[in-house]
Amino acid sequence: MSMLRVTSRALAAVTSGALALAVAGCAGGDDVVRDEPTPAGSRSSAPAPPDEPDDGGFAPTTYSYTLRISCYCPYAAVPVRVSVEGDTVVDAVFERGGGRGGATRGEQAPELLRLSIEDVLAAAEEAEAAGAHEVTVEWPEGSEHPTEVYIDRNEMAMDEEVGYTISDLDVVA
Repeated sequence: MSMLRVTSRALAAVTSGALALAVAGCAGGDDVVRDEPTPAGSRSSAPAPPDEPDDGGFAPTTYSYTLRISCYCPYAAVPVRVSVEGDTVVDAVFERGGGRGGATRGEQAPELLRLSIEDVLAAAEEAEAAGAHEVTVEWPEGSEHPTEVYIDRNEMAMDEEVGYTISDLDVVA
């Protein structure tokens, strides 16, 4: 069970991208455009400003946010307020009680929910590098953070999928 939803905008982008590739592949031209090599010792592009990620990741280092995890696990869908200072999780507490694990509001969340946004993105990158069946990161245009991350490591396995919902971000630095 996943909380991932494919939006019509995302579907349209994928469809138009696939169509463009198909048309380009059938155009019949033999011309190939290649980037010119960058001379040794020169920069290939300008560096990213210090407050923006240079690797496509999440830039802020001190913030808090609400994390919900969808999985076959005890605390699925129970919101956790995660506080991060200097890229390190310093606090993670349940915002309400419930779930199969019997969470209590204000109680410290277990290790599996003590994740920074960078930790969630790293899990997606690791799964993709390991050949996961599906990895989806929904990062709305103009947003400073992803809103959904979904990982299905094995198409043939049941109940190993995990989804992360990120909301209510409050950036301090």
